[in-house]
Amino acid sequence: MMNTLSFTRGLAAAAAFLVATSSVVLGHSSASQVVNVHGSGTTNPSKCYWAIMEQIEARTKQPTHLTYRAVGSTTGTAEFINSYGQPANDFGSGDLPLNKTVYDAFTTAGVGVVHLPVLLGAVSFFHSVQGVAKLNLSPCLLARIFSRDITVWNHPDIIAFSNPALENLGAMEDLPINVVHRVRGSSSTDSVTNYLMDACPDYWGADMVGSKITWPEGTNGCEGSGGMTTCIKETPGTIGYIDAGHGIGAGLVEIELENIDGTIQSSEEAAMNGGIASAEAGVLPASPDMDFSQVSLLNRPGKYTWPIVQMTYVYVRKDLTYFNDPQEAGLVVAFLKTLFDVDYIQQCADDYGFTIPSGSVKAFGLQGIGMLEVSNETMPWTFESSTQPIAGQDQYVISSKRARISDLERSSLTTDTAALVAENEMLKMQLNAVANDAGMTDSQESQLKAALAMSTLCFIFLSISFIAYFFRFCTSGKE
Repeated sequence: MMNTLSFTRGLAAAAAFLVATSSVVLGHSSASQVVNVHGSGTTNPSKCYWAIMEQIEARTKQPTHLTYRAVGSTTGTAEFINSYGQPANDFGSGDLPLNKTVYDAFTTAGVGVVHLPVLLGAVSFFHSVQGVAKLNLSPCLLARIFSRDITVWNHPDIIAFSNPALENLGAMEDLPINVVHRVRGSSSTDSVTNYLMDACPDYWGADMVGSKITWPEGTNGCEGSGGMTTCIKETPGTIGYIDAGHGIGAGLVEIELENIDGTIQSSEEAAMNGGIASAEAGVLPASPDMDFSQVSLLNRPGKYTWPIVQMTYVYVRKDLTYFNDPQEAGLVVAFLKTLFDVDYIQQCADDYGFTIPSGSVKAFGLQGIGMLEVSNETMPWTFESSTQPIAGQDQYVISSKRARISDLERSSLTTDTAALVAENEMLKMQLNAVANDAGMTDSQESQLKAALAMSTLCFIFLSISFIAYFFRFCTSGKE
């Protein structure tokens, strides 16, 4: 009897506790609901976006989940348009502005959109001609190659264009050129084909321009940036185009191009001389919500200006009150702000080869974010960079004081890899110099080759560490 009474009193006390705390528990549950943001579009800045999204997830007290589908500019734009109704993504991203037909259709539908210019990147050509480290081409030579007017690397016109390394191929059988291109709608294809028409209309007509075209017979299609990289690497004598940061990062050999001022250079040399950023001068309209269809950064003048520069945009609806969860609209705005915050966006330049636009373009982008409309129920997200006691613990604070240990491990691995890559390049340069230095003894040459081999082994072991790290990161917490 006593035990029964005690048990009953225990149940009553538990029930009373649940009733008394239900509002607190439910309130905490509501506050802890995961806030989602999902974008899609161009593959070029995908690694940059993913890195920033991962940082945001690690730095929020409120659970957040941000994703970006790297599906190409054409698909991302289609999902953003979605018959001009509610978009299928929370934001789109592309390396081309929305065309006039699309912009006018949005206007007719009463839907305002803004373009946010977030990054500048070069598109370049890469090759896999064995034994040829330096290859120079003009826009018309490129047009003739991609149109199949020139089909062998040891063609006299290519050799004559400052390509002495190809002269050694002259006595050999003709080395065929394998031309590869993107198979789906691609902003890189659009930029390359527009550039070829603008720079060499005699060999590349207006009917050969667009994000997806009918390529000449004898060319081969490859899927996405990763597919292009594989196509170029795996077949000797191949030429293809890809965003420069991706190609260089994958270890492809870049072709040096002649720009409109006659300078022959690689995209890396152009970037070191301000030739990527110089392409942006005076191209933007007066306001972020205006028509961007005439914006082009192709074949621009300047001694060091790279001839094929893309501006990466984020497309976003001006009215974000359509979100079912108003806090998701707020997180979209917060993510967009990180794209103009040096503490977040700088890694896109340091790690992924992009160029950060000028301060005036940053101000232009922030102006566009200021045009976005959110619900009155939307809580504004704020950022903590320097310690803010108590305020930094608010629910909607993205705090740099929060991190994951994996972030620190990855940062350390990245630093070590960069140092090894730099050392490897220096040793290669020294080894190349040996070939032209008759005074180098056999012993010295052997020592240099041994050092290069050791550096390469270190790089391989560090790469294995990267793989182990990512495997551990992906499998953690799944057991």
